[in-house]
Amino acid sequence: MLRIRDRLPAAAAVLFLVLAPATSAYGQDPLAGLDETIQEMMQDWSVPGVGIAIVQGDEITFAKGFGVKNVGGSDPIDENTIFAIGSSSKAFTAAAVAMLVDEGKLSWDDRVVDHLPTFQLSDPYITRDIRIRDLMSHNTGLLRGDRIWYASGRTRSEVLERVRHQAVTFPLRSTFQYNNTTWIAAGEVIEAVSGMSWDDFVAARIFKPLGMTRSTTLIGPLARLDNVAEPHIETPDGELLTVPYRDIDNAGPAGSINSSAMQVAQWVRLQLGGGEYEGERLISEAAVGEMHTGQMLIRAEGLWSFVFPESDFLQYGLGWFLTDYRDIKMVSHGGNIDGMTALVVMVPESDYGWVILTNLNGANGFTSALAHHLVDRLEGGERLPWSEMMKERWAVIEEQTRAQAQQVEEGRVAGTSPSLALAEYAGTYESDMYGEIVVTEADGVLRASFGAGFEGTLEHWHHDTFRSTWAGIANQREFLRFEIGTDGKVAVLHAEIEGSVAFTRR
Repeated sequence: MLRIRDRLPAAAAVLFLVLAPATSAYGQDPLAGLDETIQEMMQDWSVPGVGIAIVQGDEITFAKGFGVKNVGGSDPIDENTIFAIGSSSKAFTAAAVAMLVDEGKLSWDDRVVDHLPTFQLSDPYITRDIRIRDLMSHNTGLLRGDRIWYASGRTRSEVLERVRHQAVTFPLRSTFQYNNTTWIAAGEVIEAVSGMSWDDFVAARIFKPLGMTRSTTLIGPLARLDNVAEPHIETPDGELLTVPYRDIDNAGPAGSINSSAMQVAQWVRLQLGGGEYEGERLISEAAVGEMHTGQMLIRAEGLWSFVFPESDFLQYGLGWFLTDYRDIKMVSHGGNIDGMTALVVMVPESDYGWVILTNLNGANGFTSALAHHLVDRLEGGERLPWSEMMKERWAVIEEQTRAQAQQVEEGRVAGTSPSLALAEYAGTYESDMYGEIVVTEADGVLRASFGAGFEGTLEHWHHDTFRSTWAGIANQREFLRFEIGTDGKVAVLHAEIEGSVAFTRR
């Protein structure tokens, strides 16, 4: 297997061997000079602010903030600054389930319908057979379907009502396919079994004993907290813009936790402690082991090969990715939501781990580079130029993206006009799975709205295809194609949402 390190010139390898500390994590200080390295990496990736905390042997040996809360201001980040941690929240949901397993109130392999009798998927077999662990293993075969919840304005129960229309694209337990709606279902199982909402359960059973008093599962309490980072997105021309916190309360068990580096470090201590925290056992060691055990194999390609560039194996546990680097097992989970990127990493066999929180959307290259750099430091020996190597890999992805965009532009048919007057395209179009897209016309301009967060103008592309520009979501663009029926009127709107989705005109 060709590794990145195999492509380094011999001189570079020698240089990094010379610079690396001669001892491991518990000899000479392997974190000396880390501040400067983080700041250099932040510049490489244009990251406004970072909160980081490192745990070694149940001690927090490094906890600092870097940069600013807002790219236009000077208010500094520190180790107590609050960020959205996104999908790093999933492990908290798995831990909540583990607690109920420990109490004998459910089993990992209970059927979901035995606890949620109204839970229904589009495939009757999967509905009957899907188990609690399947909800948290990304192996259900369900199309991702994030627009069911993302910026939809629906409650958790309303989201789960729509899941019955969610397409099944692979057989149950055959393929890793990331899915957030099943985690929402896992949260509802917790409520059904415990009598407490997922939010209240996590607050009482995890946040409180770990002293995570400033951590929240809902967006509302953020307004009452101080020292909160502001989310940022990067525009196509490289400009950083602040954006509002995305309200994802309806996807809470999949990713709505807000916390700080110092507080998530307590969570890392619990995990490294095998479920014990400062002498109190919160989760059995067996349950923690189950969460850290592979449940589903992942093909190391696409995004996963970018985020885990040196892994010989890649699996998903229960709320955790399981990979290897330098012949050691890494247990980790990242998180991305509008304007924020997080990464929690542990190396249980060496008893260390860390949390990295940033206020930049999609900063996976930065968090992955810093994570691998930290392993190099804490394991001793060769240190690779991870930021540089990840930038090279990211440049390849960006070039592929530009090529795809160019191909789309070249496919545009010049000189065409819509088949109908613009007012004839106005109407309400409905999908059982995604809900409504409402198209309006005023002063010769078409506009569309979708859910609670997508609204923008429609630019004529060619024939009866228009391109939407959704305001406020990094100027995200998607194609909408109108299909004319035999009566000469618009019958169907095909929207490029996770593939082409047909919305029927009401």
